Amino acid sequence: MEKQYGSLITPIQIGPMKLKNRVSFTPVWPSFATADGYVNRELMEWTRDIVKGGCACINIGCGTVNRNLPKEITHLLRMGEEPVVNGLSMLCDLVHMYQCKIGMELFAINLSPASFEERDKKEGKPVVEIDPTFLTKEQIQNFIQDFADAADRAMRSGVDSLVIHGAHGQLPGCFLSKVINERTDEYGTDSMENRARFTNELLAAIREKVGNKVAIEYRINANDMIPGSPTLEEVIEFVKLIEDKIDLLHVSRGMHSIQNLAPFINQPIYFDHGINLADAAVIKAAVNVPVTVVGSVSLQQADEAIREGKIDMVSMARSLMADPDMVKHIRHDSASRIRPCIRCNNCIQKTHYLLAPIRCTVNPLLGMESLYFNTPAPAEKKKIAVIGGGPAGMEAARTAAQRGHKVVLFEKSDQLGGVLKLASIPDFKADIKAYLEWTVRETEAENNIEIRKNVNATPELIAEGNFDGVIVAVGANPIIPSFVGESNRVVWVGDAETGRVETGNEIIVAGAGLTGCEAALAQRKKGKKVTLVDMLPEENFGSGGAKFNQIAIINMLKKEGVIFRGGLRLISVGDAGAVFKDKDNENVEIFCDTVVLSLGVHADSSYVDQFAECADDVLSIGDCNTKQGTLYHAVHTGHEAGYFI
Repeated sequence: MEKQYGSLITPIQIGPMKLKNRVSFTPVWPSFATADGYVNRELMEWTRDIVKGGCACINIGCGTVNRNLPKEITHLLRMGEEPVVNGLSMLCDLVHMYQCKIGMELFAINLSPASFEERDKKEGKPVVEIDPTFLTKEQIQNFIQDFADAADRAMRSGVDSLVIHGAHGQLPGCFLSKVINERTDEYGTDSMENRARFTNELLAAIREKVGNKVAIEYRINANDMIPGSPTLEEVIEFVKLIEDKIDLLHVSRGMHSIQNLAPFINQPIYFDHGINLADAAVIKAAVNVPVTVVGSVSLQQADEAIREGKIDMVSMARSLMADPDMVKHIRHDSASRIRPCIRCNNCIQKTHYLLAPIRCTVNPLLGMESLYFNTPAPAEKKKIAVIGGGPAGMEAARTAAQRGHKVVLFEKSDQLGGVLKLASIPDFKADIKAYLEWTVRETEAENNIEIRKNVNATPELIAEGNFDGVIVAVGANPIIPSFVGESNRVVWVGDAETGRVETGNEIIVAGAGLTGCEAALAQRKKGKKVTLVDMLPEENFGSGGAKFNQIAIINMLKKEGVIFRGGLRLISVGDAGAVFKDKDNENVEIFCDTVVLSLGVHADSSYVDQFAECADDVLSIGDCNTKQGTLYHAVHTGHEAGYFI
């Protein structure tokens, strides 16, 4: 019987490199490497965790080719410097131990911030990392030499492939764009030959250095998504001019430098899966080089597209970080066990905005490998009570059970899931629903967990159980202002989401955090007139999650016609609507049928404290031990409690 997603695990030849399957880890910046730009243990262990799960190739992201980088540029692999070879050789050896291939992404960064001020600011001219318009011919040749020298260092280190970044506003792709490239010489845009000249010279210089010893992959935008940017037909014409110098074409879209387009590079939960598949299929049909594609491609989409000859393989990062064992599960006919990525983009938020090491919301080990390294097994097997079957409680229960403990999980309702049951209701939260179904399924399948539903775990009940440890994961209570009283115009956001309480036709959503924004979008999609109100200024609406997701949902709300009112504090709800105070302490009344409250949650420490004497070790996790509940906090505190108790 054929395996589910079987086409993904067939081998493929990419130039001189034979891949054992068709799943490649696309380049990301994990914000590892030392401050001075060399391989460290954290990068090694992060890489090991991914490749041991069976993907065919891991591409290490953001290798800078520039020579003489200043000290303030940190935690990027310095492929422009000879000392990088030593540690990168060790990294290559590690990857090869798992019969996996390794690629190195090469890109150039801007070292002259003043040049940003020199650029033409006319409307429609995007600011990019390196604008080819302002490069001298000597600088162009220097960049070509830098790429070639970096490729040579990567080859000598033992890499199997090179990924040349020409997408997302990176230098090679900028020469192709008439919107960006305003040169009038042989590197200008009056012909496709000239537009492709830099890339052709760059690839030729690299090939001269590496010969046929490594494969060359080129990342390209099928769609820059800005007016006047190359059409798909022009992209295909460009590819035909460079395809004799590359072994694999990697199709993407979007521009990093334009905030509204950034979410199209790392699509949030609100976007469709597989947004680049159609463009990749058109390109594949027109060129003679193998094609891979990124863009939240689901396994089902990838399998079908490969079978139908629309693409040759798939590249992904977030899904493989959520579950590095994805390919292993496909091989073992256990695809239902693959932990879903929820596209929260916390991984990107950590690295690109906080400049911190990469982390994953649903995979608590991702990026933490070196912190768990050589952690001994528990000295004794314990009997553990977990109170609460939400995401934190389930993570704690599974982790403790996998560490060998016997776990009893108490859930007061008839279903596991907690707040995730509310969070997964809107159609645009399908990824959350998939994760909810996965975490429930995995918890219920764990042999060392006894689940007791419809049980209110009192301190007396827990004390009678003679548990060695207790993990309290009872969630938190919604913040409901006292002045709300018994008003029938006021609905808690959870009740509005589930439909337990009907809302009127004109809605105020009070609280413009991520949850409030999602509630506003859900109500608007039901045809309601929605006003989103918060004390925060409008530019801060949607905060609390990843910046990419904030940008995306704010754009969606504006497109749907949701009204924004910032700088207003809710003070009362009356017969005609809601009353707010503005920044001048003046009353502002807004008519509505219903006020949906999304003001956050607060932990009930008195309830948690009741269990303090029920066992030698009592821990609280998830929403009941934080001021701001998030799935990241729930999963990570749950895992840590289950692991170390």
